[in-house]
Amino acid sequence: MGVVGGFRYVFGSVMMIGVSPQYFGLWIVWRTLSLMVLPDWMYQWGDDKLYSMYQRLVLFFFETCARVEVVMYGDADALKKKETVLYLGNHQSTVDWLVGNMVSVRAGSIGHLRYVMKDTLQLIPLYGHYFYAHGCIYVKRGQFNQEKMIRSLTYLKNPKIPTWLIVFPEGTRYYPATPNVIKKSEQFARDNNLQVLKHHLAPKIRGTWLVVEHLHSKFDAVYDISVFYEGTVSDDGVRGNAPQLAEFLMGKCKRVHIHIRRIPMTEVPHTEDELKHWLHNLYIEKDELAENFFSTDKQLRDTVQQRLGGRVSPLNLWSTLSAFLFFSAISTPIICTSLGNSLYYHILVYGSLGSYIWLAVRSVC
Repeated sequence: MGVVGGFRYVFGSVMMIGVSPQYFGLWIVWRTLSLMVLPDWMYQWGDDKLYSMYQRLVLFFFETCARVEVVMYGDADALKKKETVLYLGNHQSTVDWLVGNMVSVRAGSIGHLRYVMKDTLQLIPLYGHYFYAHGCIYVKRGQFNQEKMIRSLTYLKNPKIPTWLIVFPEGTRYYPATPNVIKKSEQFARDNNLQVLKHHLAPKIRGTWLVVEHLHSKFDAVYDISVFYEGTVSDDGVRGNAPQLAEFLMGKCKRVHIHIRRIPMTEVPHTEDELKHWLHNLYIEKDELAENFFSTDKQLRDTVQQRLGGRVSPLNLWSTLSAFLFFSAISTPIICTSLGNSLYYHILVYGSLGSYIWLAVRSVC
């Protein structure tokens, strides 16, 4: 497992990162053509197709090759619907964003994923710029810029742009290795007369409220997603850190439990104060659910799938293998020809520089 996992980590990482110039080049071509003649929604349609292909490549390594078993609970049948969704997820690992892929690919909506994400991710070469163009929203911790977020949300109001917008209301990861973060969250709850949570950080309201305020009429439902990684709790009942990206890719997490609760938008408050209490109550319920997975009672943990009606949800091999074959095909001439090598280098260097310049200009506007 060590050798196989190590190879999978190295090969998968090299390919997922290494195809960024090819991906960015395809996107630039499509973006340039669409700017000439196409409306925003049609550009977004093509962009979502391209994004879907790349995220399926990610799942090829993280789910198909890692042989991760996905177990679904709750309102998993909601994934059969074609909906515009506000996805509220618990946050404990650098893998949490990838679980959004696992859920949305089973709904046929992986290309429509967009995230509210921390602004440091815009520093990723090429992808940092692309995520913004795809409709993701960057926010800066400690220096929240409401107006910039509203501008990004305005673009997503277009009814012809289907969206799954992923928000992690806790703002940062619940990580037992950083107890000061957990203590700070508990104190925040006490200071605001809110119930202290046992398995989550207290959810922050500002970003979630802006999303709800501006896109309430766009969304069909909230998908309240609770994720639990098998192996997080030791045999003696001590909760450890959830697996992170490298561990996950190396196959050290063999099963992911995903609980879905579909909440119609008619049940989501329209005012900030009401939403604050609604959201915290939602996390109280998530805390109660989490007790089944983090309980110190090993028997409760071992029988959780049977007790809560969990169902294994296999992923069709072709849905991810096709993406691997596609990127392998377009990478072959890049690797094997001098012209391809030169094009790759120029996109990587000048594309990255241009992206950073554009993002810098945008940050002051």
